[in-house]
Amino acid sequence: MTTRNRLRRPAHHPFRRVLPALLAGVAFVGACEDPFKLKATDENQSQPFVVHALSGSQLAYVTALFFPVKQVARVDGAFAFDVAFDLNTAGDIVLLPVGLVGQSPGGNRRVGIQRTTTAYDAVGEAPTSGYAVDTATVIKRGETAVVQAQESLCAASLAPYLYAKIVVDSVDLAQRTIVGRVTINTNCGFRSLAKGLPGF
Repeated sequence: MTTRNRLRRPAHHPFRRVLPALLAGVAFVGACEDPFKLKATDENQSQPFVVHALSGSQLAYVTALFFPVKQVARVDGAFAFDVAFDLNTAGDIVLLPVGLVGQSPGGNRRVGIQRTTTAYDAVGEAPTSGYAVDTATVIKRGETAVVQAQESLCAASLAPYLYAKIVVDSVDLAQRTIVGRVTINTNCGFRSLAKGLPGF
């Protein structure tokens, strides 16, 4: 008997029966994935920001955040912002939704805010409810706030919102500046606020 004959697999070897079953199982698992499920395209990343308090600041100063572009913004007649910042007499931070600051001719968007006792880095997702809509929210330094903001770019989405988490790290009362961090999920309807590509 040659070496070639000794290494040849018998025609009735069980592997021939197992392989089709394995391939069928792989196909079944693949078929369970929803091809219509929306997938995130923009990664979450915490970024620092510096703004001035809305009251007592010049119009040219940035005093707000605009979520779709992940940038600080001015508060003016264009209403291209989501949350403006102010300081009260106690030195605490006041978060002001766009609809509370002024009435846009094109109609205001719903912006809700809620405080949480969870540390900023530990907030992994935005709640589905419990937001105070178009209401001023007062937070202290180091306290986290989660924001749900209705956006025109998400108008075609089943959940037309962008979500974000905000924390203020320091305040200069003399200069009326506010320094903090924000994570903005710019994938419409996705509530994950963890670092990286959101899964939901």
